[in-house]
Amino acid sequence: MKWFNFTVIFIIAIVIIGLLGFYIYEHYRYSPFALLVDVGVAKEYLRDRHVDLWNPVKRDEIIFQDVDITERLSTYEFALKLEPVLSKLDDGITRIEIPLKSTDKVLPMSFKLVDGDVIVYKSKCEIPVGSKILTMNGYQIKDIIEKYRDLIPNLDEPESEYAFVDKLLYTYPNIIDGSTIHITYYLPNSRVQRTAYVKAIDKEKWDAEIKKDIENVKIHKIKDYTVLRILGFEIFDKKQMTSLLEAFGELNDATNVIFDLRYASDGDNTIPTIIISKLITSPTELYPRYIGRFRNREVEKKQIPIEPDEHRIDAKIYFLVNNTCFYQPQKTLITFVNEHKLGNIIAWKLSESITKGIYYTDEFWKILPNTRTYVVMPQGRVEYDANINSSIGDGPDIGVTEIIDDNSYLEWLKNFIAMLESKKEE
Repeated sequence: MKWFNFTVIFIIAIVIIGLLGFYIYEHYRYSPFALLVDVGVAKEYLRDRHVDLWNPVKRDEIIFQDVDITERLSTYEFALKLEPVLSKLDDGITRIEIPLKSTDKVLPMSFKLVDGDVIVYKSKCEIPVGSKILTMNGYQIKDIIEKYRDLIPNLDEPESEYAFVDKLLYTYPNIIDGSTIHITYYLPNSRVQRTAYVKAIDKEKWDAEIKKDIENVKIHKIKDYTVLRILGFEIFDKKQMTSLLEAFGELNDATNVIFDLRYASDGDNTIPTIIISKLITSPTELYPRYIGRFRNREVEKKQIPIEPDEHRIDAKIYFLVNNTCFYQPQKTLITFVNEHKLGNIIAWKLSESITKGIYYTDEFWKILPNTRTYVVMPQGRVEYDANINSSIGDGPDIGVTEIIDDNSYLEWLKNFIAMLESKKEE
């Protein structure tokens, strides 16, 4: 009996000590001391791996800049604290990435920033697609964007706002640690204000809902024009890749092909590489000049050339772009097409970041010990001819209605193609 009592007491003691240790660790990891440790670790990783920090002057500018942390901060507040340091790198990539667990709460809808308004792009709740968001929990949506756009610190203001809305706004419940969000909004094509209490759902459930009906591309055919509208550059599974290749197969016998890159979600270079392989006639390197780092000096990296696809697109090619085309896949495709004169770039308000003559790639991720966030940085820099040869049509760029409604988009396409045809006749 004594042995039994000792065993029970011992187990209880272990549980109590474990819970106490867990509590102490959770309290410590967001303490000023622990957060400053993470700041130091992030700077060390940047110093050793960032493609531009081979330069001692730039390196010291980052390493010796103080970060004032005097109180406990959430992971998002910690990321915002690092914005003044990370934004100095001006590469469009370096940031603190906050991983979401499958049980973290997110809104059951996604958003796009269109003409300065936050529009519901996908929805699995009572707020319909196309609605304009006005407030969340009593805060004006523009104030929320202004506060949190620095979570993506290396983009210009309009780009960081667009990227925050596109990538992170749906995680707002997790950012503020809430479970239900009070939202005011306008219905599509209406000025009547509505109110909704939207309950957040687990990210795992939202991902499952989105992946059921997600489309990377849509094919539209008008006269002898085939339009491939790219909705997103991220590929989730083999099934999606198969449907993607089937869509590209429809371009093989086309007379005129239009690639619409506007408002596409971020991802990797898989889709640009497929498009490029169908346009080239011989093995070609993806980047005009690819710069890396070896210890404390720059080096030009060798590239494995892209092989041409046996089913080459032998057609008149057009690429439609606007100021939303600043993600890396779009930059890669636009600069390659411009460099090799493989198509006609038609641009509306082309993003200034495209005309800088450089962009960064080859992301490197490293976890920080206490906050368990990641510091993300580029290990490669692409240099190219900044003179993007583009032309603009007489008609306006697509707006909210065309983005969310296929019929409206088709009407816009008909008008655009009519404009192209009239220019050919001139």
